[in-house]
Amino acid sequence: MTFPSLLRSLLLTCFVLALTAGCDAIPESQSWFAPSHVAQKPVGPQTVPPAGMIVPPAPGAAGPGVVMPPPGSPQVTLPPPALAPTAKIKVAILLPLSGQNAALGQAMQNAAQLAVFDVADSHFELMPRDTASNESGSEAAARDAISSGAQFFIGPVFAADVNRVKPIALASGINMLALSSDAALADQNVFVMGFAPGAQVERAINFAHAHGAHNFAAIVPKGAYGDLVSAAFQNAIARNGDVVVDTQTFDPALRDYTAAVTVLSAKKGQIDGLLLPVGGEDLANIAKQLAAAGFDRAHTHVIGTGLWDVPDIGRSEFLLGGWYAASDPKARKNFMASYVKTNGHEPPRLATLAYDATALAALLAKQGGRFDRAALVNPNGFAGVDGIFRLTDRGIVERGLAVLEVTPNGGHVVDPAPISFTAVGH
Repeated sequence: MTFPSLLRSLLLTCFVLALTAGCDAIPESQSWFAPSHVAQKPVGPQTVPPAGMIVPPAPGAAGPGVVMPPPGSPQVTLPPPALAPTAKIKVAILLPLSGQNAALGQAMQNAAQLAVFDVADSHFELMPRDTASNESGSEAAARDAISSGAQFFIGPVFAADVNRVKPIALASGINMLALSSDAALADQNVFVMGFAPGAQVERAINFAHAHGAHNFAAIVPKGAYGDLVSAAFQNAIARNGDVVVDTQTFDPALRDYTAAVTVLSAKKGQIDGLLLPVGGEDLANIAKQLAAAGFDRAHTHVIGTGLWDVPDIGRSEFLLGGWYAASDPKARKNFMASYVKTNGHEPPRLATLAYDATALAALLAKQGGRFDRAALVNPNGFAGVDGIFRLTDRGIVERGLAVLEVTPNGGHVVDPAPISFTAVGH
Protein backbone atom coordinates (compact mmCIF):
# COMPACT_ATOMS: atom_id res chain seq x y z
CA MET A 1 0.00 0.00 0.00
CA THR A 2 1.50 3.41 -0.89
CA PHE A 3 1.90 6.33 1.46
CA PRO A 4 -0.81 8.40 -0.30
CA SER A 5 -3.24 5.52 0.21
CA LEU A 6 -2.48 5.39 3.91
CA LEU A 7 -2.76 9.18 4.14
CA ARG A 8 -6.14 9.11 2.39
CA SER A 9 -7.42 6.46 4.80
CA LEU A 10 -6.23 8.55 7.75
CA LEU A 11 -7.95 11.67 6.45
CA LEU A 12 -11.20 9.80 5.85
CA THR A 13 -11.07 8.39 9.37
CA CYS A 14 -10.35 11.87 10.68
CA PHE A 15 -13.43 13.15 8.86
CA VAL A 16 -15.61 10.53 10.55
CA LEU A 17 -14.27 11.56 13.96
CA ALA A 18 -14.72 15.24 13.10
CA LEU A 19 -18.45 14.65 13.02
CA THR A 20 -18.38 14.15 16.76
CA ALA A 21 -15.22 15.50 18.33
CA GLY A 22 -13.18 17.48 15.85
CA CYS A 23 -9.89 16.38 14.33
CA ASP A 24 -7.08 18.16 16.09
CA ALA A 25 -5.65 14.80 17.05
CA ILE A 26 -6.50 11.19 16.39
CA PRO A 27 -6.87 9.15 19.58
CA GLU A 28 -4.11 6.63 19.98
CA SER A 29 -6.59 3.78 19.69
CA GLN A 30 -8.08 5.01 16.37
CA SER A 31 -7.49 2.57 13.55
CA TRP A 32 -7.80 2.31 9.82
CA PHE A 33 -7.73 -0.97 7.92
CA ALA A 34 -4.53 -2.18 6.27
CA PRO A 35 -2.52 -5.38 6.00
CA SER A 36 -0.61 -6.45 9.06
CA HIS A 37 -0.52 -3.22 10.97
CA VAL A 38 -2.12 -1.93 14.09
CA ALA A 39 -3.51 1.08 12.34
CA GLN A 40 -2.68 4.03 14.54
CA LYS A 41 -1.53 7.55 14.01
CA PRO A 42 1.44 7.92 16.36
CA VAL A 43 0.83 10.22 19.32
CA GLY A 44 3.98 11.82 20.65
CA PRO A 45 7.42 10.47 19.69
CA GLN A 46 7.37 7.68 17.14
CA THR A 47 8.71 4.31 18.17
CA VAL A 48 9.89 1.32 16.23
CA PRO A 49 6.77 -0.34 14.81
CA PRO A 50 5.84 -3.68 16.34
CA ALA A 51 6.15 -6.87 14.33
CA GLY A 52 3.45 -7.14 11.72
CA MET A 53 3.11 -3.42 10.99
CA ILE A 54 3.10 -1.89 7.53
CA VAL A 55 5.80 0.74 7.22
CA PRO A 56 4.81 3.17 4.45
CA PRO A 57 7.54 4.28 2.06
CA ALA A 58 8.87 7.77 2.29
CA PRO A 59 6.71 10.42 0.56
CA GLY A 60 7.24 10.27 -3.19
CA ALA A 61 8.91 6.86 -3.06
CA ALA A 62 7.72 4.19 -5.47
CA GLY A 63 6.70 0.67 -4.63
CA PRO A 64 4.68 -1.01 -1.93
CA GLY A 65 5.07 -0.72 1.78
CA VAL A 66 7.11 -3.39 3.49
CA VAL A 67 5.41 -5.94 5.68
CA MET A 68 7.38 -6.31 8.89
CA PRO A 69 7.08 -10.06 9.59
CA PRO A 70 7.40 -11.46 13.09
CA PRO A 71 10.98 -11.76 14.37
CA GLY A 72 12.80 -14.68 12.83
CA SER A 73 10.43 -14.91 9.85
CA PRO A 74 11.45 -14.26 6.25
CA GLN A 75 10.51 -10.80 5.04
CA VAL A 76 7.44 -10.61 2.83
CA THR A 77 6.56 -7.75 0.53
CA LEU A 78 3.21 -6.94 -0.93
CA PRO A 79 2.82 -7.36 -4.70
CA PRO A 80 3.36 -4.11 -6.60
CA PRO A 81 0.06 -2.27 -7.03
CA ALA A 82 -1.36 -2.41 -10.51
CA LEU A 83 -1.96 0.67 -12.62
CA ALA A 84 -5.04 2.62 -11.58
CA PRO A 85 -8.06 0.75 -12.94
CA THR A 86 -10.15 2.44 -15.58
CA ALA A 87 -13.34 0.49 -14.75
CA LYS A 88 -15.18 -0.25 -11.57
CA ILE A 89 -14.08 -3.21 -9.45
CA LYS A 90 -17.36 -4.77 -8.39
CA VAL A 91 -17.83 -6.76 -5.19
CA ALA A 92 -21.19 -8.22 -4.20
CA ILE A 93 -22.24 -8.56 -0.57
CA LEU A 94 -24.96 -11.17 -0.12
CA LEU A 95 -27.10 -10.45 2.95
CA PRO A 96 -30.60 -11.24 4.27
CA LEU A 97 -32.11 -7.81 3.61
CA SER A 98 -35.70 -9.05 3.84
CA GLY A 99 -37.48 -11.71 5.86
CA GLN A 100 -36.91 -12.76 9.46
CA ASN A 101 -33.20 -11.85 9.49
CA ALA A 102 -33.59 -8.48 7.77
CA ALA A 103 -32.46 -6.49 10.83
CA LEU A 104 -29.15 -8.37 10.93
CA GLY A 105 -28.69 -8.04 7.18
CA GLN A 106 -29.35 -4.31 7.23
CA ALA A 107 -26.92 -3.77 10.10
CA MET A 108 -24.23 -5.69 8.22
CA GLN A 109 -24.91 -3.61 5.11
CA ASN A 110 -24.56 -0.44 7.17
CA ALA A 111 -21.21 -1.68 8.51
CA ALA A 112 -20.04 -2.56 5.01
CA GLN A 113 -20.88 0.94 3.81
CA LEU A 114 -18.77 2.39 6.62
CA ALA A 115 -15.85 0.28 5.38
CA VAL A 116 -16.37 1.60 1.85
CA PHE A 117 -16.21 5.14 3.20
CA ASP A 118 -13.12 4.44 5.32
CA VAL A 119 -11.07 2.34 2.92
CA ALA A 120 -12.30 2.21 -0.68
CA ASP A 121 -11.39 4.48 -3.56
CA SER A 122 -13.61 5.67 -6.39
CA HIS A 123 -13.03 2.52 -8.47
CA PHE A 124 -14.59 0.22 -5.88
CA GLU A 125 -18.28 -0.62 -6.12
CA LEU A 126 -20.09 -2.57 -3.42
CA MET A 127 -23.25 -4.28 -4.69
CA PRO A 128 -25.66 -5.41 -1.93
CA ARG A 129 -27.89 -8.33 -2.92
CA ASP A 130 -30.75 -9.76 -0.86
CA THR A 131 -30.57 -13.48 -0.05
CA ALA A 132 -34.09 -13.18 1.45
CA SER A 133 -35.40 -15.97 3.68
CA ASN A 134 -36.26 -18.67 1.21
CA GLU A 135 -34.30 -21.36 -0.59
CA SER A 136 -34.25 -19.57 -3.93
CA GLY A 137 -33.28 -16.16 -2.54
CA SER A 138 -29.55 -16.73 -2.21
CA GLU A 139 -29.26 -18.38 -5.60
CA ALA A 140 -31.15 -15.53 -7.27
CA ALA A 141 -28.95 -12.99 -5.46
CA ALA A 142 -25.77 -14.71 -6.63
CA ARG A 143 -26.89 -14.96 -10.25
CA ASP A 144 -28.00 -11.34 -10.30
CA ALA A 145 -24.66 -10.23 -8.87
CA ILE A 146 -22.75 -12.22 -11.48
CA SER A 147 -24.84 -10.77 -14.31
CA SER A 148 -24.05 -7.30 -12.92
CA GLY A 149 -20.30 -7.96 -13.13
CA ALA A 150 -19.37 -9.06 -9.61
CA GLN A 151 -15.76 -10.19 -9.29
CA PHE A 152 -15.90 -11.31 -5.65
CA PHE A 153 -18.58 -12.31 -3.12
CA ILE A 154 -18.80 -11.28 0.51
CA GLY A 155 -21.32 -13.52 2.29
CA PRO A 156 -23.73 -15.10 2.56
CA VAL A 157 -24.24 -15.21 6.33
CA PHE A 158 -25.96 -18.56 6.91
CA ALA A 159 -24.48 -21.96 6.13
CA ALA A 160 -27.41 -23.14 4.00
CA ASP A 161 -27.13 -20.04 1.82
CA VAL A 162 -23.36 -20.47 1.46
CA ASN A 163 -23.86 -24.04 0.26
CA ARG A 164 -26.40 -22.90 -2.32
CA VAL A 165 -24.24 -20.06 -3.63
CA LYS A 166 -20.79 -21.64 -3.79
CA PRO A 167 -21.39 -23.88 -6.88
CA ILE A 168 -22.82 -20.88 -8.73
CA ALA A 169 -19.78 -18.79 -7.80
CA LEU A 170 -17.37 -21.62 -8.64
CA ALA A 171 -18.86 -22.04 -12.11
CA SER A 172 -18.16 -18.34 -12.73
CA GLY A 173 -14.66 -18.41 -11.25
CA ILE A 174 -15.61 -16.24 -8.28
CA ASN A 175 -14.15 -16.61 -4.80
CA MET A 176 -16.28 -16.04 -1.70
CA LEU A 177 -15.61 -14.66 1.75
CA ALA A 178 -18.48 -16.27 3.65
CA LEU A 179 -19.66 -14.55 6.84
CA SER A 180 -20.62 -17.84 8.49
CA SER A 181 -18.72 -19.37 11.43
CA ASP A 182 -19.03 -22.92 10.05
CA ALA A 183 -15.49 -23.91 9.08
CA ALA A 184 -16.84 -26.99 7.27
CA LEU A 185 -18.01 -24.65 4.49
CA ALA A 186 -14.43 -23.90 3.44
CA ASP A 187 -13.83 -25.05 -0.13
CA GLN A 188 -11.70 -24.35 -3.17
CA ASN A 189 -13.55 -21.07 -3.75
CA VAL A 190 -14.88 -20.39 -0.22
CA PHE A 191 -13.10 -18.70 2.68
CA VAL A 192 -14.95 -18.66 6.01
CA MET A 193 -14.70 -15.33 7.81
CA GLY A 194 -16.95 -15.87 10.85
CA PHE A 195 -15.94 -16.24 14.49
CA ALA A 196 -14.90 -19.88 14.75
CA PRO A 197 -15.79 -21.28 18.19
CA GLY A 198 -13.04 -23.91 18.15
CA ALA A 199 -10.25 -21.34 18.36
CA GLN A 200 -12.07 -19.48 21.13
CA VAL A 201 -12.39 -22.67 23.16
CA GLU A 202 -8.70 -23.50 22.78
CA ARG A 203 -7.61 -19.97 23.72
CA ALA A 204 -9.77 -19.91 26.85
CA ILE A 205 -8.83 -23.45 27.94
CA ASN A 206 -5.13 -22.72 27.50
CA PHE A 207 -5.48 -19.60 29.63
CA ALA A 208 -7.33 -21.51 32.34
CA HIS A 209 -4.63 -24.20 32.30
CA ALA A 210 -1.95 -21.55 32.73
CA HIS A 211 -3.86 -20.22 35.74
CA GLY A 212 -4.22 -23.48 37.62
CA ALA A 213 -7.17 -25.35 36.12
CA HIS A 214 -6.36 -28.97 35.25
CA ASN A 215 -9.61 -30.93 35.70
CA PHE A 216 -12.25 -29.81 33.23
CA ALA A 217 -15.90 -30.44 32.48
CA ALA A 218 -18.29 -28.95 29.91
CA ILE A 219 -21.97 -28.51 29.15
CA VAL A 220 -22.48 -28.22 25.39
CA PRO A 221 -25.54 -28.16 23.13
CA LYS A 222 -26.23 -31.13 20.88
CA GLY A 223 -25.69 -30.62 17.15
CA ALA A 224 -22.95 -29.54 14.76
CA TYR A 225 -21.88 -26.54 16.85
CA GLY A 226 -21.64 -28.66 20.00
CA ASP A 227 -19.63 -31.34 18.17
CA LEU A 228 -17.14 -28.72 17.00
CA VAL A 229 -16.82 -27.21 20.46
CA SER A 230 -16.43 -30.63 22.11
CA ALA A 231 -13.65 -31.62 19.71
CA ALA A 232 -11.74 -28.38 20.37
CA PHE A 233 -12.27 -28.85 24.13
CA GLN A 234 -10.91 -32.41 24.08
CA ASN A 235 -7.95 -31.45 21.89
CA ALA A 236 -6.89 -28.50 24.03
CA ILE A 237 -7.03 -30.51 27.24
CA ALA A 238 -5.14 -33.43 25.72
CA ARG A 239 -2.35 -31.13 24.48
CA ASN A 240 -2.01 -29.63 27.96
CA GLY A 241 -1.96 -33.04 29.65
CA ASP A 242 -5.05 -32.21 31.70
CA VAL A 243 -8.12 -34.30 32.57
CA VAL A 244 -11.66 -34.27 31.19
CA VAL A 245 -13.85 -35.09 34.18
CA ASP A 246 -17.06 -35.16 32.12
CA THR A 247 -18.83 -33.62 29.13
CA GLN A 248 -22.60 -33.25 29.34
CA THR A 249 -24.95 -32.27 26.51
CA PHE A 250 -28.44 -30.79 26.25
CA ASP A 251 -31.02 -30.38 23.52
CA PRO A 252 -31.04 -26.69 22.55
CA ALA A 253 -34.63 -26.98 21.28
CA LEU A 254 -35.88 -28.16 24.67
CA ARG A 255 -33.64 -25.93 26.80
CA ASP A 256 -33.66 -28.44 29.62
CA TYR A 257 -30.30 -28.49 31.40
CA THR A 258 -31.39 -30.24 34.58
CA ALA A 259 -29.88 -33.64 33.79
CA ALA A 260 -26.52 -32.16 32.74
CA VAL A 261 -26.28 -29.97 35.85
CA THR A 262 -27.32 -32.84 38.13
CA VAL A 263 -24.61 -35.17 36.79
CA LEU A 264 -21.88 -32.54 37.08
CA SER A 265 -22.97 -31.36 40.50
CA ALA A 266 -22.16 -34.83 41.85
CA LYS A 267 -18.58 -34.30 40.63
CA LYS A 268 -18.21 -30.62 41.41
CA GLY A 269 -15.40 -31.16 43.88
CA GLN A 270 -13.28 -32.64 41.09
CA ILE A 271 -13.89 -29.84 38.58
CA ASP A 272 -11.74 -26.71 38.56
CA GLY A 273 -12.56 -25.62 35.00
CA LEU A 274 -16.10 -25.67 33.59
CA LEU A 275 -16.72 -24.78 29.92
CA LEU A 276 -20.10 -23.23 29.06
CA PRO A 277 -19.93 -22.49 25.31
CA VAL A 278 -23.42 -20.98 25.12
CA GLY A 279 -24.97 -17.53 25.30
CA GLY A 280 -28.20 -15.68 25.87
CA GLU A 281 -31.03 -17.48 27.66
CA ASP A 282 -29.15 -20.80 27.71
CA LEU A 283 -26.20 -19.28 29.54
CA ALA A 284 -28.38 -17.38 32.03
CA ASN A 285 -30.42 -20.47 32.90
CA ILE A 286 -27.43 -22.83 33.18
CA ALA A 287 -25.59 -20.34 35.40
CA LYS A 288 -28.62 -20.08 37.67
CA GLN A 289 -28.89 -23.86 37.99
CA LEU A 290 -25.17 -24.31 38.63
CA ALA A 291 -25.29 -21.71 41.40
CA ALA A 292 -28.28 -23.50 42.95
CA ALA A 293 -26.38 -26.80 42.72
CA GLY A 294 -23.65 -25.39 44.95
CA PHE A 295 -20.75 -24.89 42.51
CA ASP A 296 -18.10 -22.80 44.23
CA ARG A 297 -16.69 -20.11 41.92
CA ALA A 298 -13.59 -19.89 44.08
CA HIS A 299 -12.81 -23.53 43.20
CA THR A 300 -14.35 -23.88 39.73
CA HIS A 301 -13.42 -21.39 37.02
CA VAL A 302 -16.24 -20.94 34.51
CA ILE A 303 -15.04 -20.58 30.94
CA GLY A 304 -16.82 -19.32 27.83
CA THR A 305 -16.53 -18.38 24.18
CA GLY A 306 -17.29 -15.32 22.08
CA LEU A 307 -20.98 -15.91 22.79
CA TRP A 308 -20.22 -14.28 26.14
CA ASP A 309 -19.01 -11.15 24.34
CA VAL A 310 -22.08 -9.04 25.11
CA PRO A 311 -22.34 -5.85 27.22
CA ASP A 312 -24.58 -7.38 29.90
CA ILE A 313 -22.51 -10.52 30.52
CA GLY A 314 -21.89 -9.38 34.13
CA ARG A 315 -25.58 -9.52 35.08
CA SER A 316 -25.19 -13.12 36.25
CA GLU A 317 -23.37 -13.17 39.58
CA PHE A 318 -22.29 -16.77 38.99
CA LEU A 319 -20.32 -15.77 35.88
CA LEU A 320 -18.36 -12.99 37.60
CA GLY A 321 -14.67 -13.81 37.41
CA GLY A 322 -15.24 -16.21 34.51
CA TRP A 323 -12.97 -16.17 31.47
CA TYR A 324 -13.80 -16.16 27.78
CA ALA A 325 -11.93 -15.64 24.53
CA ALA A 326 -12.99 -13.01 22.02
CA SER A 327 -11.66 -10.13 19.97
CA ASP A 328 -10.19 -7.29 21.99
CA PRO A 329 -13.06 -4.78 22.42
CA LYS A 330 -10.65 -1.84 22.12
CA ALA A 331 -10.04 -2.75 18.48
CA ARG A 332 -13.68 -2.12 17.58
CA LYS A 333 -14.32 0.85 19.86
CA ASN A 334 -14.09 3.47 17.11
CA PHE A 335 -16.11 1.36 14.68
CA MET A 336 -18.89 1.22 17.25
CA ALA A 337 -18.77 5.00 17.74
CA SER A 338 -18.90 5.65 14.00
CA TYR A 339 -21.75 3.18 13.53
CA VAL A 340 -23.82 4.74 16.31
CA LYS A 341 -23.17 8.26 15.00
CA THR A 342 -24.23 7.27 11.48
CA ASN A 343 -27.16 4.98 12.29
CA GLY A 344 -28.40 6.11 15.70
CA HIS A 345 -28.11 2.74 17.44
CA GLU A 346 -25.53 0.09 18.30
CA PRO A 347 -24.99 -2.70 15.77
CA PRO A 348 -25.33 -6.42 16.47
CA ARG A 349 -22.04 -8.14 17.25
CA LEU A 350 -21.77 -9.74 13.79
CA ALA A 351 -21.73 -6.37 12.02
CA THR A 352 -17.96 -6.12 12.41
CA LEU A 353 -17.57 -9.15 10.16
CA ALA A 354 -19.15 -7.24 7.29
CA TYR A 355 -16.90 -4.25 7.98
CA ASP A 356 -13.67 -6.24 7.97
CA ALA A 357 -14.64 -8.35 4.96
CA THR A 358 -15.56 -5.26 2.94
CA ALA A 359 -12.44 -3.42 4.04
CA LEU A 360 -10.32 -6.38 2.93
CA ALA A 361 -12.04 -6.45 -0.46
CA ALA A 362 -11.51 -2.69 -0.87
CA LEU A 363 -7.85 -3.07 0.05
CA LEU A 364 -7.38 -5.82 -2.54
CA ALA A 365 -9.17 -3.67 -5.09
CA LYS A 366 -6.55 -0.97 -4.50
CA GLN A 367 -3.87 -3.59 -5.13
CA GLY A 368 -5.24 -4.16 -8.62
CA GLY A 369 -8.50 -6.04 -8.03
CA ARG A 370 -7.08 -9.54 -7.59
CA PHE A 371 -9.31 -11.77 -5.45
CA ASP A 372 -7.51 -15.08 -6.01
CA ARG A 373 -6.11 -17.27 -3.26
CA ALA A 374 -2.63 -15.78 -3.56
CA ALA A 375 -4.02 -12.31 -2.82
CA LEU A 376 -6.31 -13.45 -0.01
CA VAL A 377 -3.79 -15.66 1.82
CA ASN A 378 -1.28 -13.21 3.35
CA PRO A 379 0.84 -15.05 5.96
CA ASN A 380 1.26 -11.91 8.06
CA GLY A 381 -2.47 -11.21 7.99
CA PHE A 382 -4.48 -8.04 8.29
CA ALA A 383 -5.62 -5.73 11.09
CA GLY A 384 -9.32 -4.98 11.24
CA VAL A 385 -11.87 -3.77 13.77
CA ASP A 386 -11.89 -7.26 15.32
CA GLY A 387 -8.10 -7.33 15.65
CA ILE A 388 -5.56 -9.20 13.57
CA PHE A 389 -6.68 -12.01 11.31
CA ARG A 390 -5.44 -13.99 8.36
CA LEU A 391 -7.00 -16.33 5.84
CA THR A 392 -5.32 -19.69 5.42
CA ASP A 393 -4.95 -21.83 2.36
CA ARG A 394 -7.46 -24.23 3.97
CA GLY A 395 -10.10 -21.54 3.58
CA ILE A 396 -10.53 -20.69 7.26
CA VAL A 397 -9.73 -17.58 9.28
CA GLU A 398 -7.21 -17.40 12.11
CA ARG A 399 -7.67 -14.59 14.61
CA GLY A 400 -5.65 -13.04 17.37
CA LEU A 401 -7.92 -13.38 20.41
CA ALA A 402 -7.86 -11.77 23.82
CA VAL A 403 -9.01 -13.39 27.05
CA LEU A 404 -11.53 -11.37 29.02
CA GLU A 405 -12.76 -11.70 32.59
CA VAL A 406 -16.39 -11.10 33.46
CA THR A 407 -16.93 -8.08 35.73
CA PRO A 408 -20.16 -6.34 36.81
CA ASN A 409 -19.48 -3.83 34.01
CA GLY A 410 -18.86 -6.42 31.28
CA GLY A 411 -15.75 -8.09 29.93
CA HIS A 412 -12.32 -6.84 31.01
CA VAL A 413 -9.19 -7.88 29.11
CA VAL A 414 -6.85 -9.93 31.29
CA ASP A 415 -4.67 -11.35 28.51
CA PRO A 416 -4.37 -9.06 25.46
CA ALA A 417 -4.73 -10.20 21.89
CA PRO A 418 -1.41 -10.67 20.07
CA ILE A 419 -0.18 -8.05 17.61
CA SER A 420 1.34 -10.65 15.28
CA PHE A 421 0.82 -14.29 14.57
CA THR A 422 4.06 -15.42 16.27
CA ALA A 423 2.27 -15.05 19.59
CA VAL A 424 -0.70 -17.04 18.33
CA GLY A 425 1.45 -20.09 17.79
CA HIS A 426 0.78 -20.78 14.12
